[in-house]
Amino acid sequence: MNLRIFFLSTLILFFLSCTSEKPEEKKIVTKDPKEIDVAVLSDLKQRLNNPENDSTLIVAKDTLQAFLNFKKFLLDCNAPLWTSAGKLNPLGDSLKKHIINARHFALNPEDYHASAIDSLSAVFSDTAAGSVNISALSAAELLLTDGFFKMAVHIHRGRFYPDSLLLLWKAKEMPSNWESLLKEGINKKQLHQVLSSFEPRKAVYQQLIRGFREFLYDEKAINFDSVAISECGDSLALLKEKISARLKITGEYDTASAKSDSVKLVNALKRFQKNWNMEPDGKIGKLTRQAFQYNREKVLRQMEMAIERWKWEPDSMPVKYFWINIPSFQLTVMEEDTIVMESNIVCGKPETQTPLLSSKLNFMTIYPYWNVPYSIASKEILPAVQRDTAYLRKKNMEVINSKNEVLDPSKIKWKRYNAKNLPYKFRQRIGEDNSLGVVKFNFNNKHGVYLHDTNSKRYFKTAARAQSHGCIRVEKYLQVARFLLRGDTLKIPYDTLDVYLQTPLQRKINLKEK
Repeated sequence: MNLRIFFLSTLILFFLSCTSEKPEEKKIVTKDPKEIDVAVLSDLKQRLNNPENDSTLIVAKDTLQAFLNFKKFLLDCNAPLWTSAGKLNPLGDSLKKHIINARHFALNPEDYHASAIDSLSAVFSDTAAGSVNISALSAAELLLTDGFFKMAVHIHRGRFYPDSLLLLWKAKEMPSNWESLLKEGINKKQLHQVLSSFEPRKAVYQQLIRGFREFLYDEKAINFDSVAISECGDSLALLKEKISARLKITGEYDTASAKSDSVKLVNALKRFQKNWNMEPDGKIGKLTRQAFQYNREKVLRQMEMAIERWKWEPDSMPVKYFWINIPSFQLTVMEEDTIVMESNIVCGKPETQTPLLSSKLNFMTIYPYWNVPYSIASKEILPAVQRDTAYLRKKNMEVINSKNEVLDPSKIKWKRYNAKNLPYKFRQRIGEDNSLGVVKFNFNNKHGVYLHDTNSKRYFKTAARAQSHGCIRVEKYLQVARFLLRGDTLKIPYDTLDVYLQTPLQRKINLKEK
């Protein structure tokens, strides 16, 4: 009798819903938990078996990216996964909390339908009418399942694709057993354990995510704000007042000190600069002003992006490799998990950033020419030549035509040309005053960057070393060269490199081991 009433009430309400403003909404009036679960499962499978949802499913205006990965799994279920008796069950409640707290994994809750799930949870039932919203329950089942599968992929492989700002679905890059692991986690009710198992095992990732969580969950952390320096540039006194207030919040400013306000501010600035890995000079310079633009949320977002990038790296590194850490301006040479050597580097300016890439060093050039890239030639060197025809001689540069012939620059009418129609190339002659120094290390890449020595060594002593057009200047270039040649001593004996460097003659040395 109860089953007949259930089917009758379902049929009547479904018929009524066909004429309502929300035709997709199905409700039943019942208090029997079994009837609710049967109706939810029926509605869920109806959605999954709908021919229109063959390859794509949209729920609450969100496209379910993991749909094809969990479709068969849900079809094989004999009861709803995340809801019971018209509400979230303990497993569903646990998953909802994991999604809301997705930032634990440096992820964005909204990527996993947090708001949509929350909105649906609020309309699961209508106490006054005594009805249960079957549509909302089945939609929540789909969103929660998609969120669970999607989180696993993003925890393991990241949300974005390198060199892109597009959110991508990278299930193809997951371990072959990832779906079975998630299903096992559901069956054993070990959601956190299974999600955590997908985190990269790389040591640096683990250090970074640990530091991120300490910063995220630190109950004593101060929610410092940025200093609007641009708004107070007209008054040095007001600038100092705002900066002092900011430094008091984060504890760099010693309010108990008996020294003058000026001395206290200088000392506070030095502490602030040291904390932000800058030269502690106590002055409000360009980099210090930039650092004051940060607030706590911006720091967290920057850490999240660094965590994201580590997920793009291969699971294991080569036996021997060079690691360029751009933010710390450091080159580290690794072999057998051991640091062989380290060197300060100079990398690209913010407007001409050193790109992220992976490649193999294949040869080095002793006494290289610097073939000036067109962007630098047209935007920087051409205007300089137009202002001063002696510029090329001072910089030891040659003018090259399309036939690679050296031309006399005094016979060229430079005023005719601009950044869009420059038919010549510039090349800096070899020598110690060459911008590339005396050694250049080549590796294949589409960006045209490389490692090299430099004739401008002063930047190696500064704290912030983003000063190049994109290439990487290496302070210990000689040690790097010796390291690369050590496996080919029959062809290049140890002392040969010294002889080469004493003779200003261009030589190309192919590396025996790339």
